[in-house]
Amino acid sequence: MQVRLSEEQLQFYKRHHYVHLKHVVPEQALVLAERIISKWVDDLVESWYEQKLITDKKQELDFQHRLVQLWQDAGKPKYGRSPRRDLVGRDMYDFVKNPALLDIAEQLLETEEVSVHGIFNARPKLPDQKWTDTPWHQDAQYYRDAENTHVVSIWMPLQRVTEYNSCLQVAPGFFDQTLLDGVIDEETNFLGLKREDAAKLVALSVEMEPGDALCFTQLLPHRALPNKSDAVRWSMDIRYEATAVATESGKAQGFIARSPAQPENEASYEEWLSQWTAIPAGSY
Repeated sequence: MQVRLSEEQLQFYKRHHYVHLKHVVPEQALVLAERIISKWVDDLVESWYEQKLITDKKQELDFQHRLVQLWQDAGKPKYGRSPRRDLVGRDMYDFVKNPALLDIAEQLLETEEVSVHGIFNARPKLPDQKWTDTPWHQDAQYYRDAENTHVVSIWMPLQRVTEYNSCLQVAPGFFDQTLLDGVIDEETNFLGLKREDAAKLVALSVEMEPGDALCFTQLLPHRALPNKSDAVRWSMDIRYEATAVATESGKAQGFIARSPAQPENEASYEEWLSQWTAIPAGSY
């Protein structure tokens, strides 16, 4: 399906540095995302089983509840809260190359020449875990060479998200033209805004449905609320940038995804995979 944003949506994004797009992520992309994450869950569960932390893999449980139940059974061990390297594969390549997502990126970046930024995440947001509560931050604090380069983040939930089960909050109108110095949050070890800067923000909760996309710039302050439900809050977040001004941090594990002018420059799956060969599983 082709996604065309309205002039109102485009102007809202330019003015507020974010936009909530409803019903734009195709069902096939959501199915693919669940398949990508399910493989990671299977591998994690297998490691707990091999460590004898669990005796039953509980294959009968659904996608939202299986990991949290097994995590509790295993004694609540820590795990990779931001899996990235372990998601790399044909399905992840197809996901970030989804035409609908590229359509969105193309319009927000105002270019037909679009590259996938090499930083992406699948967030396993379990309840009763302070260390997965991402504090107020700007994405460019993690890739500072994008301070003056537009990188659009696209955050997509795989179920309905509210303030109760950890929707995102954004703070439009604050620091969205300036990259601030970050500090490590003592409770979570995430990089985020200094306490005095975060105290100035006015939070706006963005409740969403599966199929929605929250798009925002690399400078927009945002955070994830705690998950108070009994299920995992799953999400995917990916990033795109204009190929002509692509950052070094973006190109390191990213690739040219759309180039109508020079389609031969679009990276194949095998070319993208080769960029990961030196990065071991369980890292990055």
